[in-house]
Amino acid sequence: MQTDLFEQHEDRSEIWKVSDLTREIKKIVESGFPTLWVSGEISNLRAHPSGHRYFVLKDSQSQLKAVLFRGDAGTLGFDPQEGEECLAYGELTIYEPRGEYQLRVRHMMQDGMGNMRLQFERLRERLLKEGLFEDARKKALPSLPQRVAIITSASGAALQDFISILKRRDWYGSVFIFHSPVQGKDAPANLIKALERARSFPGIDLVVLARGGGSIEDLWAFNDEQLVRNVAECPIPTISAIGHQTDFVLTDFSADFRAETPSAAAEWISSEHIRLGKTLDELALRLKGIPEAALSRISERMELNEAKLRNCSPISRIERQHQYMDDLQVRMTRTMESFFERNSYVMESLGQRLEGSSLHSTLHKGFAYLKAENGKIIEQAKDLKTGSLVSVTLKDGSKDVKVEG
Repeated sequence: MQTDLFEQHEDRSEIWKVSDLTREIKKIVESGFPTLWVSGEISNLRAHPSGHRYFVLKDSQSQLKAVLFRGDAGTLGFDPQEGEECLAYGELTIYEPRGEYQLRVRHMMQDGMGNMRLQFERLRERLLKEGLFEDARKKALPSLPQRVAIITSASGAALQDFISILKRRDWYGSVFIFHSPVQGKDAPANLIKALERARSFPGIDLVVLARGGGSIEDLWAFNDEQLVRNVAECPIPTISAIGHQTDFVLTDFSADFRAETPSAAAEWISSEHIRLGKTLDELALRLKGIPEAALSRISERMELNEAKLRNCSPISRIERQHQYMDDLQVRMTRTMESFFERNSYVMESLGQRLEGSSLHSTLHKGFAYLKAENGKIIEQAKDLKTGSLVSVTLKDGSKDVKVEG
């Protein structure tokens, strides 16, 4: 019997390895099921030290293993608890080591508002795929809106906050209020009618849908598909300012701009006016300062030209000649002083030399000279005649002597 069984499966290609078969099933399961929402009760919850959570989703008849990895768990707004009803969003996958199929959870919501959130996500995804939320469809907001239509409850705090901020920021424009209930069963139809009235009102350049914060049920009117489409198709630029910072409604995606709150919408509208006002103030100061700056530059040029004229005037030339003459006089005086100093030394030297060569100096050295009776200097001995009288001059005076021989 065993031999016959082996012969029936002699074609080895029909024999699967466990891992191959598991891998093939994994491909079929993961490609055959898109991402989906599953509702159930959390059971056998285990929080791993790594931060991952493993649990079972179960109802009265079946159960499904699930895993929530740490990265996805960090984005939840709550901590899943044992026995808690929830909505889990993710995809089916096969954990190959154990051959088990499980839900790989991407997001979870507590089931108190689960059905409404599920409707929200389904409609959002459908409209997103349709291209209703694409940026290419959105219109640019006017930088300086002057006539703003606000669609909201006339008795709501959102309207008061909106107008109060515009007044406080000195916004110069007009606000036209189109009243509509903002919650309840009839709110979507009333909001659509108010939007139609605002569209047909002359001169409106910006439409604001506004509502204060509240629960998901309070804000649900702004998730109405028909209203969302009307907002997207509005030819006038729109702002969706619904709820608080963390609240999201579908009109936020179809409007041309989402403001976190009605107050934030008012701040955005008035911000460009404030910026422009500051710019105008700066320009005014600059324009005011232009005459002063121009006069200052003209004055500087005039002073420079006056200096040039003074430099070219006859008086200026005469003053320069005076300076030249003064300088020449100083140079001549210094030259003469230097000349006299040098020549004084020469003259003194010459005087000393002349003095040393003078007759008086020679006589003091023991010399004498003789004069004949006729007053001529006797230079040679042969000129002395016996018996003649001669005058002998010595250093202390002259004497007449007679030549004897």
